[in-house]
Amino acid sequence: MSVCPALRLLNKIQEALMKILAIGNSFSDDAAEYLPQIAKAGGVDLKIGSLCIGGCPLKLHWENALNDEKAYGYELHPELDDERVSIREALESDDFDFVTFQQGSILSGKPETYYPYIENLYHFVKAIRPEGEILIHQTWAYEKGYERLSEYENSSDVMFNCIKGAYALAAERLAGLSGAPVRIIPCGEAMQAARANPLFATAFGDGNPLSLNRDGFHASLGYGRYLLGAVWYETLTGKGIMNNKFKPEGTDDKVIEALKQVAHKAVMQYRA
Repeated sequence: MSVCPALRLLNKIQEALMKILAIGNSFSDDAAEYLPQIAKAGGVDLKIGSLCIGGCPLKLHWENALNDEKAYGYELHPELDDERVSIREALESDDFDFVTFQQGSILSGKPETYYPYIENLYHFVKAIRPEGEILIHQTWAYEKGYERLSEYENSSDVMFNCIKGAYALAAERLAGLSGAPVRIIPCGEAMQAARANPLFATAFGDGNPLSLNRDGFHASLGYGRYLLGAVWYETLTGKGIMNNKFKPEGTDDKVIEALKQVAHKAVMQYRA
């Protein structure tokens, strides 16, 4: 029996207006934590599914895709919560508006580790979801004083500059495959810019409650994750964060306002 046009329209209205699939690791989980709440406060119905393996590099994501490995938990659809799924199964489960990629954090500043894996993943996703936009989630540098900065001359600035260059090159190469620009979600830019503010100029282990990191590399549970969510919100929805009323429980209004400004400036910097 056919569905009448009015009911079909009602079903469409009741669907999530925006669906995102993040193929990433714990850094994409950090970014996704407050995104639905920020979006809801901005009048956007949004769902994000996360295919996350802790520390997962692009190489492993590609191997999992190639071998159809059921390597991921999946939270977008409740009926799949207790199952392991492959990247293909997740992509086929919904009509995603956006799919995001990112490199593992320690490798993010090393462009030679991206290829051919990010290009292979791009082709794989486009073959299943040709209508979805692929974006690159720019990860962030580690906090000043964190031991793993030794791979980047013990400098957060050096690590960020390497990350920025590597992600820019990846976007350029993927654009060459598609014939259209590939957008970057500038979380690394926002994190580094925020650290230039004395409020957030912290060092690993200094106990500052305004640190944007909780362990030297993951985002802090309040302010760090909020900043990332604000960047994703503006990038994906095109709506401004400045008048958005959501803030995580226990956070300070003035600090949130400072982070909003940083997020907005980063997104504007990367907007084509």
